[in-house]
Amino acid sequence: MKWWTEELFIEKADLFLRPMEHRWKIALEEAKWLSRILESHDIYEGKILDLMCGNGRIAVFLAKRGYEVVGLDFSPRYISDARRKAEKFDVSDLTKFVVGDVRDLKKYVSGYGPFDAIINIWSSIGYYSREVDEKMFRDARDLIKPDGVLIIADTISKEHFLATYSPEYCVEFEDTLILHRIEYDPLTAKIKDLWRFYTKEKQNWRFLGSVWVQVKLYSLSELNELLQETGWIVKDAYDSLIGLTELRPTSPINFVAIPKET
Repeated sequence: MKWWTEELFIEKADLFLRPMEHRWKIALEEAKWLSRILESHDIYEGKILDLMCGNGRIAVFLAKRGYEVVGLDFSPRYISDARRKAEKFDVSDLTKFVVGDVRDLKKYVSGYGPFDAIINIWSSIGYYSREVDEKMFRDARDLIKPDGVLIIADTISKEHFLATYSPEYCVEFEDTLILHRIEYDPLTAKIKDLWRFYTKEKQNWRFLGSVWVQVKLYSLSELNELLQETGWIVKDAYDSLIGLTELRPTSPINFVAIPKET
């Protein structure tokens, strides 16, 4: 079975590279607040696993702060770009970027662990099924040190989606325009989102391509329960990673979890 993830992140990887590049503008700030969380758990150095790392924006800036970071993504295009970025920022010695699939996490990264922290940033869960997410978090639990920490941040929650829901909207930045058309199934909490990409040429927009993105949304309580089932205890939850602001009823997912004692 072919998943939409293969189409967007492999076959049409350059399309999603556009919004990914835009995210580099806030990556330094994100890394600063991630470091504050890590330091609050006495993790001032050590090894971090960045799940679905894209082209390395978080990994690079955590490495700039002295952490060793292993970034995993199944897009060869993004991993190649991440390695170039690591060279550009002079952190190649502190980063390792691996082409691999989180659906078989241990196969690709068990040789680099155990990890002091594992991070999952920017709505990188719910791509396949609850069972896949459950396996990913169980595998992550097996790869973490006993006093390690799991951070899931900047991830859409069901509450946040419904509070801000619009069936059609657009996002524009630099020379790129992305039109979204969303279908939501309340029985499964899954969204189908048609992403249509355009690039600006003088005064006109030229169509580049489109992909249907399908994601399962978790409520705050549902993800909390899933993490408990897979060996984690959520210790902190925030409205925003940047600023670590107080959790609200319609917040996105910004969780900090520690492994349960075995």
